[in-house]
Amino acid sequence: MERIQDAATVLCATTTGLDSEILGQRRFDLTVIDEAAQSTEPGCWIPLTRCDRLILAGDHCQLPPTVLSSEAAAADFGLSLQERLVARYGTAVTRRLKVQYRMHEAIMAFSALEFYAGELKADSSVREHRLCDLPGVEVNAMTEQPLHFLDTAGAGFEEQPEPDGESLLNPDEARLVCRQVTQLLHAGIKPADVAVIAPYSAQVRLLREQLQVAGLEIDSVDGFQGREKEAVLISLVRSNSEGKIGFLADIRRMNVALTRARRKLIIVGDSATLSNEPFYERLIRYFESVEAYHTVWEEPEAP
Repeated sequence: MERIQDAATVLCATTTGLDSEILGQRRFDLTVIDEAAQSTEPGCWIPLTRCDRLILAGDHCQLPPTVLSSEAAAADFGLSLQERLVARYGTAVTRRLKVQYRMHEAIMAFSALEFYAGELKADSSVREHRLCDLPGVEVNAMTEQPLHFLDTAGAGFEEQPEPDGESLLNPDEARLVCRQVTQLLHAGIKPADVAVIAPYSAQVRLLREQLQVAGLEIDSVDGFQGREKEAVLISLVRSNSEGKIGFLADIRRMNVALTRARRKLIIVGDSATLSNEPFYERLIRYFESVEAYHTVWEEPEAP
């Protein structure tokens, strides 16, 4: 082990894996902590003691550290070192990567304005790419347009508590999502190029039961962090007369969901419920502005 470390120019480890029994008194010229916005601050202190320079790489506008203890969360353990330093020093210590290589510019635009001061730009290689540009994919309204918001307001698609559980699901919305997925697959999109995301674990389980398609991925927002697919469908679940949106109010989590798609983003949700939160009101207005807003009544199988 000593010989390997002495010969190495780069050492890769977890933040908590820098054990003195293994590393001894070694110091490093430079430490890079990747996904630093998802690490608790104490987790970053360990490598800090061994380096002369530090780079924290990550996006503090997306998922924060996972902290299960409410007592720890109350003590700000959910605040990463990166987020705290950005809040304190701002542009004096930050460098924003301004070119992204994943999304069609229309998919990117809303998050760029909401979270990144409008500075994010799409590289020319992805700026206008669409589903219909993929080999074997039909050219139709579903595959030509990069955005689609499907509004279920007034359709009676009410959320429900999960039987014997604490999560929420929306069976009518799930069936509507299934129809959208079926349209994509019939147009020639490969199942492995499609993902369905829901913020509630009960909805994820329900969708997995209804969409048993080999290669198709269905997961929570957190489970899809760092991932991407050609087409992504988001089922927002919440639909109630009180306008309650629960932890959908965590807009950083929604920023993750909105930025997973490369060529097509479809959102299914109830605008009457969602618009009680200004963020979602702006999101719906954006879809309207680019003529990507539709209602469930326009669907072939409208209720």
